[in-house]
Amino acid sequence: MKQLFLRAFLPLLLVVYTLLALFAPPLSASAQNLVSTQENTPKSGTYACILSDDAYFYLSQNGKDGIFLLPKTYYVRLLSYGDIYCKVEYQETDNYAQKLTGYVRTEHLAFVEYQPKRPYLYYVFDLTYRLEDSEPSTSNGFTELTFTCAYYGDYPIGDKTWCYVLRDGEFGYVPKPDYLEFEENTEYADYLASLAPTPTPDGGEPHSSSPAQIAILVTLCLLVPLLAALILKPPKKPPYETDD
Repeated sequence: MKQLFLRAFLPLLLVVYTLLALFAPPLSASAQNLVSTQENTPKSGTYACILSDDAYFYLSQNGKDGIFLLPKTYYVRLLSYGDIYCKVEYQETDNYAQKLTGYVRTEHLAFVEYQPKRPYLYYVFDLTYRLEDSEPSTSNGFTELTFTCAYYGDYPIGDKTWCYVLRDGEFGYVPKPDYLEFEENTEYADYLASLAPTPTPDGGEPHSSSPAQIAILVTLCLLVPLLAALILKPPKKPPYETDD
């Protein structure tokens, strides 16, 4: 009886599985990318987007020497991956800016498979100090001092916000100017939008199971236990006794 049951029941299960595979919508590109990202450890040289407001750039892995908050929606470049901290580099080196090497908590990094066109926030501004109380003895006395700074990120202390800057090859903090604003980098948002399911050629919704397909699957699911019960049902005893 068990062999008869297996011969009848297993092919039926195979049919149901095949129909489910045919009717079920495939994984979207975003879901496939998520699975791929979770299975593979990011390699050195991979970029990661900053999506949180509290992603500090640390000088070491102790989590106590964060020197500034990385600008949200911009990127860091991975040097080595760690479960808690990743060693990264930020910014390029030119006349005003300088590349920094440090650490970021891994939980704040969204690793991507593309190379951003504008990975780092490059923001240079002039900071002017006015010497209002000075009384120069000559006509050529300085009453204003202006410095050109490269902005790296904010550093909040209490109710005040400072910013970490590079000026003439030296890093330090200055009060954040009220006018200091920068646009967000939309590359990561555009990337996510490109992974969204695309409409069908006729303008309809992305592939999904139709009501008829769903009805067929439900019917098959109901038939499986019914057929199994019929196959395993013991035969009725005859109403009369038979001679041995």
